[in-house]
Amino acid sequence: LGVDLWMKRDDCSGVALGGNKTRKLEYVLADARARGYTAIVTPGPLTSNHTMMTAAACRRAGFDVHCVVAGAAPASAAGWSGNLLLLDYLGAHLHFVPMDFSNPGPDDGARIEQTCREVTASTGGYFVPAGGTMPAAEPGYMRCVEEIAAQRGGAFDFDDVVVAYGTGSTTTGILLGLALAGATARLHAIAITTRHAVEEAFRLTPPATLFLESAAHFALPLGAGDVPAHEIVYGFADEGYGVANRGSDAAMRLMATREGYFLDTVYTAKAMAHVAAGAHEEA
Repeated sequence: LGVDLWMKRDDCSGVALGGNKTRKLEYVLADARARGYTAIVTPGPLTSNHTMMTAAACRRAGFDVHCVVAGAAPASAAGWSGNLLLLDYLGAHLHFVPMDFSNPGPDDGARIEQTCREVTASTGGYFVPAGGTMPAAEPGYMRCVEEIAAQRGGAFDFDDVVVAYGTGSTTTGILLGLALAGATARLHAIAITTRHAVEEAFRLTPPATLFLESAAHFALPLGAGDVPAHEIVYGFADEGYGVANRGSDAAMRLMATREGYFLDTVYTAKAMAHVAAGAHEEA
């Protein structure tokens, strides 16, 4: 591609199948334990890595776990596959909210929220928002920036950072880490769903707002003027969440044939498609 590309291998985190959720759950479950909770409640789609990783981490840390699943329960044994099957193996309590997560309707977000409230109230559980998007989770990627800087000899000296953008928590943690490190890298958050889903169906809070909320939560000396340069990039998942497309397929084949490395089709393949497209445009 003609770029000096580095990858942070959080798939090698050591819990279940890995991924970005491990760093966040380390802090979220510590907060839940410190507050005396014994059960965790969290939502996600049928294919959610977040719910699966939360369930795996809960089993390791001794919590019971309830997952609000956006999608219909499988009608037969053949429908139990991927992360949904792993949730079953992990013994998670599943609460289904039938919907098409790849093309959510205007009321779907509200129905998920209502079910989450009901399950949290009935279980007395500690609620973890979708993707672990909460201030308690942000030290995970704040410290990740520190870790990368240490691995680079003490400075986070990259020009750009590219990350898959789902609910915005990883993006926010990286922004906080960049600000605290005084790094000048620009962050490109590649949406893994449609603009409609982000802005209308689920009305996700923008990373800049999450940045300020987390800074206030931890009493960090950061304000609006300290939010690092960043952008949310749409157009690489216009088919909807979890749907493979030509760009993601090409990115997966590129990494497989050149590096012997497998991207996942839902998140990292969409982010890598952006990297490849940008490199080709510059060339």
